[in-house]
Amino acid sequence: MRLKPQTYALTSIACQRRHVFQRDTIAELFIATIFRYRDAGKFKLHAFVVMPDHVHVLLTPAQDLSIERCAQLIKGGFSFAVRKQFMGEVWQEDYHAHRVIDSDDLRSQILYIVNNPVRKRLMEYPHIHTASEYVSRLDPQPEI
Repeated sequence: MRLKPQTYALTSIACQRRHVFQRDTIAELFIATIFRYRDAGKFKLHAFVVMPDHVHVLLTPAQDLSIERCAQLIKGGFSFAVRKQFMGEVWQEDYHAHRVIDSDDLRSQILYIVNNPVRKRLMEYPHIHTASEYVSRLDPQPEI
């Protein structure tokens, strides 16, 4: 068990970079999935964005969970939930987990997530933690 909670920027890409999350209902189902695990106490959720072909989630796993288990819950939970709406593989096999090392790194990770839709010219993008319906449900930024 860790003494100090560690925060991670988790990135996972859709299988073959398909635009799995382009449909609003599917993007919203992914967001509901991460909030379900957050509400169950599996991790603290600090930021996220659901892009058409990948997702970024900034989270702090619960004391008794690893980042690997959190990734498994998120990817597996979403794959199970979406299987009636989407046929085939949802995710690439792996994911990338970057451990946030200090407050500057935390700010950089949040800025990267916030600017992801802007870089893709997706203005007023609804599937991001800064959208009004999600802001109040996020956990405070961790002290690193």
